[in-house]
Amino acid sequence: MHALSLVAAAVLLVGQAVTAAENVHAEKRQNTPNPGAPENFTAFANVPLWPYQSFVTEPDFHPPVLQISKLPTATDALLVFAPLPFILVYPDRFVGGLIMDLSGNPIWHTPPGFLGDLEISEELGALKYWTGGVGGNMIDAHGFGTVTLLDSTYREIRNITLNDGTFKAGDSRQNQPYPSYIDIHEQFITDHGTVIVTAYNSTPLDLSSVGGPKAGWVLDALIYEIDLETNQPLWRWSSVEHVDELPLNGSHQLNPDGSIIGGDNATHPWDHCLINSVDPIENGYILSVRHYWSVVAIDAKGNVTWNLNGEAGGDFELVDQDIRRSTFSWQHDVRVVDSTGDKDITISMFNNNNGGLDNGTAPSTGLTLYLDLQARTAKTVSILEDPKDIIYADSQGTFQSLPNKHTFVAYGQIPKLKEFDENGRVVMDARFGNDNRVSSYRSYLMPRSSWSATPYWAPKTATTRLEDGSVILSMSWNGATADVYDSWLIYESSGSSNPSRAVPRTGFESNVTLAEGTRSVTAAAAKGGTVVRRSEQLVL
Repeated sequence: MHALSLVAAAVLLVGQAVTAAENVHAEKRQNTPNPGAPENFTAFANVPLWPYQSFVTEPDFHPPVLQISKLPTATDALLVFAPLPFILVYPDRFVGGLIMDLSGNPIWHTPPGFLGDLEISEELGALKYWTGGVGGNMIDAHGFGTVTLLDSTYREIRNITLNDGTFKAGDSRQNQPYPSYIDIHEQFITDHGTVIVTAYNSTPLDLSSVGGPKAGWVLDALIYEIDLETNQPLWRWSSVEHVDELPLNGSHQLNPDGSIIGGDNATHPWDHCLINSVDPIENGYILSVRHYWSVVAIDAKGNVTWNLNGEAGGDFELVDQDIRRSTFSWQHDVRVVDSTGDKDITISMFNNNNGGLDNGTAPSTGLTLYLDLQARTAKTVSILEDPKDIIYADSQGTFQSLPNKHTFVAYGQIPKLKEFDENGRVVMDARFGNDNRVSSYRSYLMPRSSWSATPYWAPKTATTRLEDGSVILSMSWNGATADVYDSWLIYESSGSSNPSRAVPRTGFESNVTLAEGTRSVTAAAAKGGTVVRRSEQLVL
């Protein structure tokens, strides 16, 4: 995995929060800085540290403490996410992918490295994640990396790449090409053996129509559908090739004075679109175009068939009595809830409603909209927010419909997670860090039954000798799920085939005091008294 540099971390987590990057609604145009954003890195470093966990068997693994409250009706689930602390503040804290239970116990973690969109693909029975380098312009970080699939033993089964030799990163590494250019924002696994990904290419374009240079540059927002078996692109779409259907003057990625941000050269292109999710529909795709405040449908040929604009409706009339209920901006994670082809469609999204200077003026929510495609009307189905906890999230975020009709909402840049029941009541509320100090681009709440894993590696053991001379044995097996083992069998005699005792599994790491005089010890993860996997022998 590629390590995330300090500069890249600053681009990703601080640049979005403190820069005067993203324009605001006309009626909200006010210079209100992000209340969580520091004026400088020194101020940023002076915030209290969030509590992190430590383990004897994995001394370099420090996952965040999960503060959680839940009702009995909350889903019994696994939390799947990739917490990313701001590295200048948390130089020794965990960066990587993580699966936890809702008691806050880690189940599996990746090695350290910058990683995004960790997800359980039930379609493939595999884990999927993105990893790579972060770059892009100084406003919104884009990734240049690969998509990895792991099986239920955590062996790599696929590594999806994209590089046809024409990509330009659009950052200071312009002359240092990346090996693959799949973007961090979307890697959607389909039910027909493909993955839909986004990518960005620094591309020349005449920007004089929006007050920019005639010999200007933009980040061309690209979409590819790639075959998982062959790694070959099957379909491609380019925003630059469709500027007649998505005109440049529709972008809100502007400075407060209305001028475009960048665009004067290849290393500082204007990021006019930012496509952060792509969902397949019959004969086409639904795109979340963040910087246009739009949800756009395109057909299989790439033509725009409709544009739902979050400010004024676009091709649709907003028919709610209070149209503020159906407006949205800077959105993420747009998904199709239901569709009847060309008649109607219901979509959901994480409505950030905030971006850059436009922070603290409207709460971030989970929003579901019904679109009548024939009458061209849009109406709100539901708005999910916690009236006791109003959240303003500039960037990132997840809206996930659960099988039991509940909804999971993750707030991206704000490290909070909530589960709502079918009546909109909060039944689970969790936090994994301080606001604007740690984030997770996307997070998922998955049924426990969706992931059963037996790692190919052996359990780990380590000992700690206390002042009174007693020895504590610690045991863990990173990645083994609860259905795989429930206890540890302890072998305190060299070569013994019979365990001296059994110890219940307790969270990620279990501990036991060894018998006095023990010279060597082995621990075996067991299920119902049957050995599943032994550790290596530890000589004391």
